[in-house]
Amino acid sequence: MRLHIVWTSPTPVKLPWNYPHLLHGFLYNAISKASPKLGRFLHEQGFVVGTRRYKLLTFSLLFPESVQPADNGLVMNPPIHWWVSSPLLALMEALALTLLSEGKAEIGKVLLQVERVEVEEEPKLSRRCLFRTMSPIVVSTGVRRGEKLEHKFLSPEDPRFWRILEENLRRKAKVLGLRVSEEPLQFELEGKERSRLFVIQGIKVRGFEMWFWAEGDETLIRVGYEAGFGERNAQGFGMVRLVRTVNIPDHQ
Repeated sequence: MRLHIVWTSPTPVKLPWNYPHLLHGFLYNAISKASPKLGRFLHEQGFVVGTRRYKLLTFSLLFPESVQPADNGLVMNPPIHWWVSSPLLALMEALALTLLSEGKAEIGKVLLQVERVEVEEEPKLSRRCLFRTMSPIVVSTGVRRGEKLEHKFLSPEDPRFWRILEENLRRKAKVLGLRVSEEPLQFELEGKERSRLFVIQGIKVRGFEMWFWAEGDETLIRVGYEAGFGERNAQGFGMVRLVRTVNIPDHQ
């Protein structure tokens, strides 16, 4: 389920460059207000596969009517559009309930009014889909430096990027109890990627904005569309929008 939220304000609003962490805080707060038990589960535990935890939700960057860079931030002119997605209906229902009942949202020090909340129609995906990112995709691998294990953020030009991204999708599918093909997914960049750096909870996180093709198991592709591609989805990374589909035969 995907929600499209439109916020407004009588004047332009200023948010810091690293505003996704403010959206993350607002999102968890809003879900907790409508369902404290669900909010606690999401914050403290999530869904576990091996040593990894997944929250199974993602959100976009903000898309205002227009935006201008300013000292230490961005000045956004309303209306401001925001999308949130999850394969778990309860999460989206809790968020919608808080938004509609309160009619406003505090994003850091900025107060926004809720103009509308819409449920987006689910797109018809196929075995070959072209996506564009609505928030950067993050993929990393562990690199040992002495006794410390550090994260190295990978570029889409690194073959490991797509392999790790697919492994991530398969673990999410497992959490959701979905049966998917063992056929490897095929990925292909359309054009050039763009690197973006954000600071999230004191950690520098590098992601990539891009257009890309995903080909293979439709159920697995839908997991990426609904729960996010790559890592740190609940921190505002990995949301995509469908651009077009191509019908190709199922090879199974």
